[in-house]
Amino acid sequence: MKRARASIPLHWLAASAVLTVVAAASPSAAQAPPPDPDEEITVPAKPAPAVPPPSPAARPVTPPPAVAPTAPPLPPPPASSPSAEVEELRRELREDRVKLAARVEALEAELAARKAAGPSTWALPAAGFGGPVPGQGVWGINAYVQAQYEQHQSSADQIGQSGAYLNQDRFLVRRGRLRLDAAWEHVELALEIDGNTTSTPTVGPTRLEASVLLRGKPWEGKLGGRSPRAEEVPLGRLTLGLTGIPFGFELQDFNRDRVFLERTQASQAFFPGDTDLGAVLAGGVGFFRYSVAAMNGTPLGSGSLPVGDPTHAKDILARFGADGRPSEAVRVAGGVSALYGTGFHAGTPATKASVIWVDQNQNGVIDAGELMGVPGQAATPSATFTHWGLGVDLSVRFRTALGETMVYGEATLAQNLDRGVYVADPVETGINVRELGGYVGLVQEITRYGLLGFRFDYYNPNLDIAQATGGQLLPFSAAIQTYSPLIGLQLPDRARLIFEYDVVRNNLGISPTGVPTDLAEDHFAVRLQVQL
Repeated sequence: MKRARASIPLHWLAASAVLTVVAAASPSAAQAPPPDPDEEITVPAKPAPAVPPPSPAARPVTPPPAVAPTAPPLPPPPASSPSAEVEELRRELREDRVKLAARVEALEAELAARKAAGPSTWALPAAGFGGPVPGQGVWGINAYVQAQYEQHQSSADQIGQSGAYLNQDRFLVRRGRLRLDAAWEHVELALEIDGNTTSTPTVGPTRLEASVLLRGKPWEGKLGGRSPRAEEVPLGRLTLGLTGIPFGFELQDFNRDRVFLERTQASQAFFPGDTDLGAVLAGGVGFFRYSVAAMNGTPLGSGSLPVGDPTHAKDILARFGADGRPSEAVRVAGGVSALYGTGFHAGTPATKASVIWVDQNQNGVIDAGELMGVPGQAATPSATFTHWGLGVDLSVRFRTALGETMVYGEATLAQNLDRGVYVADPVETGINVRELGGYVGLVQEITRYGLLGFRFDYYNPNLDIAQATGGQLLPFSAAIQTYSPLIGLQLPDRARLIFEYDVVRNNLGISPTGVPTDLAEDHFAVRLQVQL
């Protein structure tokens, strides 16, 4: 070792010392790799004692290159510290956030453009089927058939003077309806055809509606409901044509939705049919509901289309009410209805004088006293009279673990409004007739597949009637009371089987002693309704 150390020139030792000092001062010195333990160290661990610099004469010929370590060191490679990686991730997240915000803004602009242009999709109606139509519209078809068997206590195996069968124990098709609806954002149309065998086989339109409407919110491309059971209504809908009559609840309730087989006695008396020709403006804001109409005032039965109006005056109708939900499981609806219009009394044409033969002895020969002259009569003019009606209705629906319950009722006070049962004609009788009708009903679901119901119906066709008894005019009640229990089975939105028995109480019969008594008019019916 002494020999090796002695063999190192002094100028190499000086250069080595300078390099050591420079390396220690360099920033990369802390990052320099540790020396290899297997490498032989020829330089002592301790720094050598300071050696005086040699004289200029003793220095070697190559001076500057030996001091190369004094040049600036190369910059260190970029460091991959954790803080740099975090900053890089943050930068990438900021860029992704900007891209996502731009994408969301583009999608919102596209959605707004599609809503402004109209719906591009269609939705099926609650029952039936449908599809899109040109002009960003939708259409739907619904159909149902009500086939039933019924028995009546008043049936007889006879034929009336009009040729109608007096037997009512029969099978029949009460209603067979086919309905087409089409809707766009601001217009709608509806066409409904009915076929039945109630009196004679009849096929005809029951609804022909053309409507313009203001929805109040963006249209979702769905067919809107017009039944009073529907909760969503537009701000305003103007309908012209053969359409529903906006009075009360039962009259507007669709026949396919009503559980009881027929409307009440008072409703059928005041409105022989549930549609009429006219114009109706209806809608709602929040829970408030309104309907105002001008109509011909000639409602007819199913399948019979009223084609004219005998008077120029129109019936004016209005209903104002509310429909809301105090809670999620409870719904309350009701309203007040009014009608004011003009009734019609038909005049008679002029007749000529004539001769009538009455064969009193049935011998086929004209005998003395069997010829009678009938004088001619002058024509009598037609006349009009005023009729009106006021009604109030209320319904409450709530859901329990047993199923949905509906309790509802209605009352109507009217004058000269009976047009279907005991037709009021003050021109002929000389007195105005006041009528009163109403009902209270309950329908209870037993799960989704069972039904129980009960309805009490009251109708008095003349509140001021009197009867001559013992030479005196005494008050007499012509009221008809009907008790209607029912039981049924149903497949939701597809089929319903109803058994209903109507117990009718009246004073239309006469006892052997001449006292008014009950006329047997109870009836029983079984109806199967299947719908598309």
